[in-house]
Amino acid sequence: MQLVVRPSSILSILSMGFSMYSFTRHLLSALSFVIVVALLSCGGSKDDTAVSAVVSDSSPNDSVLRVAVLPVRECDVLRYAQNSGMAERMGLRMELVEYDALMNVDTAVLSGMAHIYFEDSLRVCRIVEDSVRPHLLLSVPVRLSLIANKDKEIKTVRDLKANMVGLTRWSQLERWMTAISSSASLEQMDVYHAQINSIPLRFSMLNDGLIDAGILPQPWADSLLSNSHILMEDTILEGMGFYVAPSVQKDSICQRQTDLLKKVYLEALKTQYEVKP
Repeated sequence: MQLVVRPSSILSILSMGFSMYSFTRHLLSALSFVIVVALLSCGGSKDDTAVSAVVSDSSPNDSVLRVAVLPVRECDVLRYAQNSGMAERMGLRMELVEYDALMNVDTAVLSGMAHIYFEDSLRVCRIVEDSVRPHLLLSVPVRLSLIANKDKEIKTVRDLKANMVGLTRWSQLERWMTAISSSASLEQMDVYHAQINSIPLRFSMLNDGLIDAGILPQPWADSLLSNSHILMEDTILEGMGFYVAPSVQKDSICQRQTDLLKKVYLEALKTQYEVKP
């Protein structure tokens, strides 16, 4: 018996092979995108926090007060005090350690990478035991805005039902979002709370329409509003501030610097720094 292979059969086999290759290639590309977004958004992962927390090869230098800050306007007060020379003139020696997410500040708290932390009170209670919990040095009200993407046809809080809101879970942000939902007769499960810890990443995803809405601090919120995105709610939120690591309480030099930091912050806020309302 002679085996006859028709040209059409060869083309069919090649076509199937190409289709499978194309499908596999697109599938791998899609999976890669999902993995990258997941890694970026997971501000509390070990790899992310390690990169953010390692700012030196040694433990904090007790002669310089190390302060963990976030990219929010309320921390700009200390940036102003440092850049203007006010902190130095008042005798404060400090180093600002920049983090982009609350969960990365959590890592700094747990690893002892700084003396002072700008933190969320709910997260402080969640991540450490009472015996080693940092104590509050200065409560700082934070302005937050719930903003919807302009292309999502979301006009009211009720429209958030079955939509995705970017925020940090187990935080004052989520507590506020739950209160907003309740006031609009929505159950907590009606709105998906997407854990996007990095503030710059949350800003970008909302601006690009990858999430439906999000809670952002200043100056990120103003930037979104200037791009015609929709302001839904705005508040001045209590429950955040600067916390002192337990180790500082045992060091008289650090304790004096900590007391001075509070004075520098209040002086900068009151007389030499204009905080936008």
